[in-house]
Amino acid sequence: MLRGSILPETKPVYLLPKEKNSCVLISDVIILQCLFVFVGASTIIFCVWTPEHSTEDYDKLARIMYLYDPLACGYNLRGSSSITTLQLSNETHGLNLRPIKYTSAIITVSTKLSSKTRNYINLSIFIHVIWLIVACALRILRFAKKLRILVLTLNATFYVTVFVILFDISMAIVYIAHVQQSLTTGMILRLSGWGVEMKLKHFDNFGGWYPMVASLCWLRGIIIFIINIYMATVILFMLRRLRKSEFKKKLNLRENLPIPDASYDLNLKNNVLYFRAGENEPIVMNKPFERSYY
Repeated sequence: MLRGSILPETKPVYLLPKEKNSCVLISDVIILQCLFVFVGASTIIFCVWTPEHSTEDYDKLARIMYLYDPLACGYNLRGSSSITTLQLSNETHGLNLRPIKYTSAIITVSTKLSSKTRNYINLSIFIHVIWLIVACALRILRFAKKLRILVLTLNATFYVTVFVILFDISMAIVYIAHVQQSLTTGMILRLSGWGVEMKLKHFDNFGGWYPMVASLCWLRGIIIFIINIYMATVILFMLRRLRKSEFKKKLNLRENLPIPDASYDLNLKNNVLYFRAGENEPIVMNKPFERSYY
């Protein structure tokens, strides 16, 4: 057996069977989340949550605050036709006073919260489309034989998942700040511009529950949010193991190079040193008669 045929053992770096099962589970969870988001977002995009026929206060306020945008859905809010105003006489009775000019009351309609929610939903749909594509790629390419393709797929899944987590946190912070605009249910009704269209049974109840629930929905009910963090952690551990295995493979090849076969260099045969027993200095055999004598 030639020495050059003795090579160090080089096993290909693949995902373990347990890791492949984890990839399937992660991709299934991501696909289900995306489908739920698409269904929920479509109800807002296609104006399903119209508050015209709602009866309960909580249902009305949830729809007019976040779920239904009248400007995007083509719904014209009516202006007020009967607003009582205090009219003061302009008679100054000879005093040095500036008279008050009478102006009619003006109602402003603001659908800022529902309009922004619609924009955020459109952005969320775009992000979840990318997340869905990455999850499908992870499910298909988990059997990839090329390490570069496998690492690229895991990296894409990890970074997109982290981006979704950060996006959910930012949206939750934005919506929890809406508590300042919803201290009472009457404040929500006035700021939304629906004060003429509908009435509430209780105007003084606390209305901060609505932005709190909206913030909780952006965090996917906390439980799914924690699951997403766990999935990102599992993918990170897979990447670390693959990189560690690949590093060990390269180190093994570098430290255990194949043993070369013996070779004879004919160019050096005239400069060989010969040693005699008991002599401390070698004798160089360069002359032809010396080589023939010995």
